[in-house]
Amino acid sequence: MKMNKREFLKTAAVLGGSLAVSSMVTAQEPEKKPQEPTVLKNTSFFWVRGFNYQPGYGCGHGIDTWCNFKPDIIERELARGKELFPEMTAVRIWLSFDAYLAEPKKIPEYFTKFIEIIGKKGLKVMPVIFNAWSGVPHWGGITPQDVLHLGEKAFRNVAFRFVDSLLDRHASDERIFAWDLCNEPFNARGMQEEYLKWLTQVHAHIKERKEKTCLTIGICKNEFLERIEPICDLFSVHPYFGLKPQPVEIANKFNKPLVGSETGWGSLNDTERVNRLHGELGSCVDRKVGFLIHALTYSRVADLHLPEDGPVLSAGYMACINKDGSLRPGHEMIRPYLKQ
Repeated sequence: MKMNKREFLKTAAVLGGSLAVSSMVTAQEPEKKPQEPTVLKNTSFFWVRGFNYQPGYGCGHGIDTWCNFKPDIIERELARGKELFPEMTAVRIWLSFDAYLAEPKKIPEYFTKFIEIIGKKGLKVMPVIFNAWSGVPHWGGITPQDVLHLGEKAFRNVAFRFVDSLLDRHASDERIFAWDLCNEPFNARGMQEEYLKWLTQVHAHIKERKEKTCLTIGICKNEFLERIEPICDLFSVHPYFGLKPQPVEIANKFNKPLVGSETGWGSLNDTERVNRLHGELGSCVDRKVGFLIHALTYSRVADLHLPEDGPVLSAGYMACINKDGSLRPGHEMIRPYLKQ
């Protein structure tokens, strides 16, 4: 369609005005800033920087690790850990109810020795009293089937005697910064309510002693955090693949501290493992949450070894120190996070 000069100038004026307004709006639009991470308010456990630790001797079962207790190896491995990671402040260790059933007099003594070694290295510790996680080989602990029997008075009393044998010696021990009642109790389908009832009983038994104990439960399912809040002085999550906002928001809601008591998803590929650690540790530090990497040393315990020493499952290889005591390639990147 042809336009005369007057029509052309009128159309150009309209278009020019529209373009000017569009340009002005575009210019005035503020740049989108990166969203700030949800930060923990109660940072009383932000100082926690360290590792989960399973001794490197034995066949990978809890009963073997504890009944054949080897303090010289434990001391050597923790010393190597402090040498490679001098800024570490804490470790998390697993106890064994099965070992206690086999050796009820010796296990409390071994536990005391373990705590003494940890203290000598200038570290604090979170002992895990019961365990519900299962790997290959099976570490041992409270299985879903066991939970069905925990309400029976005879069995419950034996379990409480195990708890008392530890607390009688170390309830007020300043080297212990928290007690983990049970590692990952809500993983089994259909058993969550039974586990919650059992843990409530354990919590009540400990609190009835009227001692100063900080109690927690290590979980990897964030949806259970509010359910366990009444029986946790400290929230403890396993932020594999990164710490999400939800646990921080829940901790802030109740004004309770939070710690990432297991992090560092594994891989047989060193570079892949390092990249995962960057993401996971970065998310903890950004949210002002202390962390414990899984795990310090090579062990035949599930997920802490190479194929030559047993099955490697989906969690891959999670040790930071190799079987020969050398630092796993690339894992010097942990040190700056320990300093933050």
